[in-house]
This record gives sequence, structure tokens and C-alpha cells, in this order.
Amino acid sequence: MRLGLGSLLFLVPLGFSAVAYGAAMAWLAFVFATIGHGFLSLAFSIGQGFGAAGAGINLLHFVALALGFTWLMAGNPPWLGPSVPRVRALFRFIGAAALATLALLAMFRLIAFNDFAEIARSVEQLLLAYASPGGEIAQDALIEAMTPERVFASAIAVALRGGALFSAALVLFFSRQAVFLIARLARKGSGTEGNLAGFFAPRRTILVLSISLPAVLLGNALGIAVLEIAAWNSLVMCALIFIAQGWGVAMFRLARTRLSLPARLILAILFAVALFSPGANLFAVGALLVLGIAETWLQLRVPKSAPPSPFN
Repeated sequence: MRLGLGSLLFLVPLGFSAVAYGAAMAWLAFVFATIGHGFLSLAFSIGQGFGAAGAGINLLHFVALALGFTWLMAGNPPWLGPSVPRVRALFRFIGAAALATLALLAMFRLIAFNDFAEIARSVEQLLLAYASPGGEIAQDALIEAMTPERVFASAIAVALRGGALFSAALVLFFSRQAVFLIARLARKGSGTEGNLAGFFAPRRTILVLSISLPAVLLGNALGIAVLEIAAWNSLVMCALIFIAQGWGVAMFRLARTRLSLPARLILAILFAVALFSPGANLFAVGALLVLGIAETWLQLRVPKSAPPSPFN
């Protein structure tokens, strides 16, 4: 978690333990990782002057993501017994994302405004550094608009209205796919996990999506913040499910297209570049969303010939 971009991979060992060694080992790994992280977090926080409160916030973030991801990858803990019903992986994913979202929102409440103000001021100075020389009027307007109070309020508003949920879901999905990639390289597991070509959204997802959009508008028009926030989060989750279904359609069609290995590699690279390119990524994600929604009415895949869904 303290390796810059490498922090995106901190969940991967827990997921790999589930795929390679089973649910019992994964949950044991989670317990030991949480204990170890607690001691290390306390040591780092005291050493950097954040105290026990800083360690608590750090541990909250870790436990929420690690607990949800372990449940996603390993399923129910073995000690719960067979009496506890098995939850579909898609709903475990939603539950894990919701747990991480609640932890992130709690962190926003626990972090002092003064600490956030320092971050906001650094962002303000960074934006001013890119402002055009001599544009004093534009800079004054930017300074007025980028006050720490407004930045903090905007961050809270975006996080509540699906921003936190989207971020958590992205981290979980990225970690999940990385686990299966490493497992295939290590020749662990069946080798078919992580393939979205067989993923189908629940039938009622389109109904929830259809209700969420007018609920957002209604909550905004009537000033009912609770309704608007709930509707936004529901809308974001439904959109993510349909994006995953659209990705599954694309992978299904690509797998049945006669292309050479270099051509497939080039297509994969171009798609990855499109996802991380500003502007192009909106088009790519929008295309997957439309494709996923379209499959609600059009049979774009033959279910019997598709591989088993990794989210079943």
C-alpha cells in the first residue's frame, strides 16, 4: 500500500491464496494480514506524527477492502458451515464494493478538515502553475473557485453520488483480473476464471436502471438528498454491471473471430490505450455500456456455447 502505483496490487496476494490454495487458506491469510497491517500501520502513524487516529483510519481502509475482496474471491468462510447459503459472485462483488464505499465515506468524516485543506492548497498551486502567464483575472477566478471549503464539499458530493462506489468497484475488479492473470501464469486454478465472455447481467438490472435515472432527477428537483444519493449509487452500479456485460459480448465475439495471435495482441493493446486515453476512454466505456444494455433485448451471444460465468 506504500509503493505508489504498486499499491493497486495490495489485494492480489489475498486473492491468489484463494485461487491457488482454497478458501480456508485465503481467510487465514486475511486474518494474519489484518493483524500484521495493524501493527505496521500503528508504527508508521506514530513515526509520522499521525498517532493512533491515523492508524485507525489506515486500518479501516485496509480491513474494508481486504475483507470484501477475500469474500469475493473465496466465498463464505469455511467455519460458517454449509447452513449459510452461498452468495453469487456478482452480489459478493456488489457487497464488497458497498463495504469499501462505506469505509471511504467514514474516512472522509474522520479526516480533519485542516488536513484536507493542505491537500486542496497544493492542488490549487498545481493548477495555478499551469495557468497562462499574465492571466491574472483567470487566476483570481480560479483561486476564488478552488477554496479548500469548496473542494472539500465537492469531493464529498461526488463521493456520495457514486464516485466512491465507482472507485471501490474499479479497485476490486482490477485486483480480481490481476489475480487470475497471475494464477494462469503460475498454472494455478482451472485457467478459465476471470473470463467475462460468459457473464450475463441479472434480468432485473435494466428495471433497476430504468427506475434509478428518474429517481435521480426527482430527488434533485425536490431537494431530497437521500433519494438522490441512493439513486446515483444504484445508477452507477447498474452501469458497471452493463459495462461488464458489454465487455463479455466483445470478448465472446472476439474469441470466435479468426484472427492471428499478433492481431489479437494489437487489438488488446489498442483497447487498453483507449481505456486510459482521455476522451477515448469515455467513448470506449460508453460503447461497452450500450452493448451491454442492447443485449437485454438482443441475443448477441449463445448462452450454451459461452464459457461458465465467473460471476455465478
